[in-house]
Amino acid sequence: MKVLLDTNIVLDYLLKRPQFFEPARTIFMGAYDGTITAFISASAVTDIYYLISRAKNNDTALSFIKDLTHFIDVADIDKSVILKALHSKFSDFEDAVQNFAAQKSGISHIITRNEDDFKNSELKVLSSYRFVKKFME
Repeated sequence: MKVLLDTNIVLDYLLKRPQFFEPARTIFMGAYDGTITAFISASAVTDIYYLISRAKNNDTALSFIKDLTHFIDVADIDKSVILKALHSKFSDFEDAVQNFAAQKSGISHIITRNEDDFKNSELKVLSSYRFVKKFME
């Protein structure tokens, strides 16, 4: 199963956010052991780098991104993805870009804490809790 991890799921794991860490950790372990094929969007990579470098430091951010790419794939963003996002019914452009990057990569599920942000998606959208309960328990 191919899934796209919204940036908030990655940050839940990295920053060990108390309410959200356990399902994020389960998803990361599933990606690490090959139970699922997890992706992040190309634009999420730079967002994650920026946020980690601010919360921690540059070296920590680069190290995390490097480690992440060993078991998380990156969904491409090209002109076709941008054009679809621009002409979509999504209220948030960044979410639209992630959605269409996921579609282009053959991803079936988006895992996010903000399911309503993807209400216009043709993909299955689940919270980390719901995904773990449905597919990983």
